Amino acid sequence: MVSLACLRSASALRILVIGSLVAALQGCGMIYKTTGDVLVSFGRAEMVPYMMSDDDSRIACAAGEAQTPLLLSFQRVGSHPDKLAVLLYVTAASCTDALAAEEELRYLRAVKQGNVAEAQDARTAQKRYAAISARRQHESYRRMIAAYEPKGEECPKLKSEFDQLVWLIGNLGGVQALINDGVADGTVGVPRDLAAKVERGVACLDNDQWWGAPRGIRASIWNLLPMLAPKNAKPWEELEMAAEKGAKAGVRLGSAMYALSAYSKGDNARLRTAIRGYAATDKVNADYQIIDIMAGTMVRTISDKIWTEATGKRTPLGGLGTFWDDAKSTPSVNIDDLL
Repeated sequence: MVSLACLRSASALRILVIGSLVAALQGCGMIYKTTGDVLVSFGRAEMVPYMMSDDDSRIACAAGEAQTPLLLSFQRVGSHPDKLAVLLYVTAASCTDALAAEEELRYLRAVKQGNVAEAQDARTAQKRYAAISARRQHESYRRMIAAYEPKGEECPKLKSEFDQLVWLIGNLGGVQALINDGVADGTVGVPRDLAAKVERGVACLDNDQWWGAPRGIRASIWNLLPMLAPKNAKPWEELEMAAEKGAKAGVRLGSAMYALSAYSKGDNARLRTAIRGYAATDKVNADYQIIDIMAGTMVRTISDKIWTEATGKRTPLGGLGTFWDDAKSTPSVNIDDLL
């Protein structure tokens, strides 16, 4: 028979092994959390400034899609990546925004050619991509709210320039989520009251410090939803000033808001003014170059739409700010154009 001493020894050994495993697992958790905290800190101190100063929107888009799952996985072990997630979700959405824009151009070409099946397929694909963008952009806004926990209509404590940047981008993501959900026939279910929350939210930012963008965002919302505008508001004047401030500061987000608002309202004269104004300036703020480039992508996308509606082709290379019906002298024959 097995002695009582042996049983006690085996029991003690099992307890020791189990205790060792628990301690090891707890140790792994501590290591993972430390790694996550370091990653979040590094992202805030180094990755974000580098990303903001980069000039390649495609790399930013790819980084957003690739890094978001890695970063957010660390919240499972106690890290807090919400603020970085705001930026990454918006940049990830720029990937599907670009795909949706390509499908819309395909739709416009098909309509012009009378190809009904092609037009229907392109519109469906556009809505699918728009829905993905809306989900990402709404998640960006949701993460922003989780990070700063504003109380009612009070402004949150935005202690640093980084916090203010996150607040700006998160609110911009909220506007984009509403627009994309509209394109996707409301399939994402972005709350309609988000527009009013964004309109109040961006008012917490200094308009001059942030290149006129806060007032530009508010004015674009006033144009679309006049019931949110304060008494005696002049949204077009606000948008013009936002575009001017952005051009002077080298971050032309105001021009993008102006062009988007004019396109949404069907105001062709103002739309052309906004596009020409963007194209006529080339000053770029090196610290926020990627935002200027993404604003330019928004302007170019709208230009491509109206060019395609009119001619079946997108804006010519190097032709942003020009239009198909501009007065021109007789052009010389270009073999590349013929090919």
